[in-house]
Order: sequence, then C-alpha cells, then structure tokens
Amino acid sequence: MSNHLIKELDREVDLLRDSLSYQVNIYNKIKDWLKVEIEHNEPVINEDEVLTDGSHDIHVGRNECAESLLEMIKKWEASWYF
Repeated sequence: MSNHLIKELDREVDLLRDSLSYQVNIYNKIKDWLKVEIEHNEPVINEDEVLTDGSHDIHVGRNECAESLLEMIKKWEASWYF
C-alpha cells in the first residue's frame, strides 16, 4: 500500500471520527434538553396572562412529547447494545 493511500485513509478515518463525535454531541444535547424540558416545563406566563389556549394543553403536550421521546430513545439504545 502506498504512502499516499495510507494518508488518504488516515484523513478519512479522522473525518469519520470527527463526524461521529459531532453526532454524539448532538445526541447528548437532545437528551439533556428533553430532561430539562420534563423537569422545568411550566405554562408560559406573562404577568397575569397565561400565553396558552387557557387549558394548559400546550404545557401538557410538551411534557408528554419529551417523556415519550426519551422513552423511545431508551428503547432504541437498548436495541443497539447487545
């Protein structure tokens, strides 16, 4: 194998490693954000006015969505690891 080909393969490995690291970073940020959303999501209030439809459905829906997505991520993670 030529030195040129080895250098090209090394660059490709580095690019793949960087790309994977970036994807893992995004994945971790998504999980962290979902956890914060579940723990700290409250109805949006502007002084005395609640900025939802008055039924708090938006607040509840955001929580349900965040919880469901975290549960799906856990299921997907369990299927990735043997």
